[in-house]
Amino acid sequence: MLPLLFLAGCSSTSSVDENTKRLCENTLYQYTQIRDKGTTSQYLSLFTKDASFTVKRFGIELNGSKELADRFESARTKNKSVHLLTSGDVYVSAEGQLKAASNFILFMKEKNADVETKVLSGRYIDNLVISNNKCLFQTRDVIVDRIDTL
Repeated sequence: MLPLLFLAGCSSTSSVDENTKRLCENTLYQYTQIRDKGTTSQYLSLFTKDASFTVKRFGIELNGSKELADRFESARTKNKSVHLLTSGDVYVSAEGQLKAASNFILFMKEKNADVETKVLSGRYIDNLVISNNKCLFQTRDVIVDRIDTL
């Protein structure tokens, strides 16, 4: 009897339908491409209007389209970057929230300085929403696990 109860408990977790999963995985991968070579409007199209973006290690807390756009433009003016997404998982939390967790590596160098390249690695923890057949970031928390220089 116990194995049946265990299996029943496991089967009650929510899974993400294939279309939603594909939409959200596409958003995860588009982020890295757009962040490095896209436009501000392309970047903002990945987020809800009231999205939040945090990088606690650097004291960055952005809220809404204006702050996201300002930070994107400032960072792109100052730095050349290459973002790599190494893995990603889209899932539904126990509370029914659409989420994603992914790992990244970021190579970053200041454009106007002869300095070493920084290599950051860490995780993106996202809350996602589906709107008009698009998967959007509602929140993106960037957890930087390591910083090295080349």
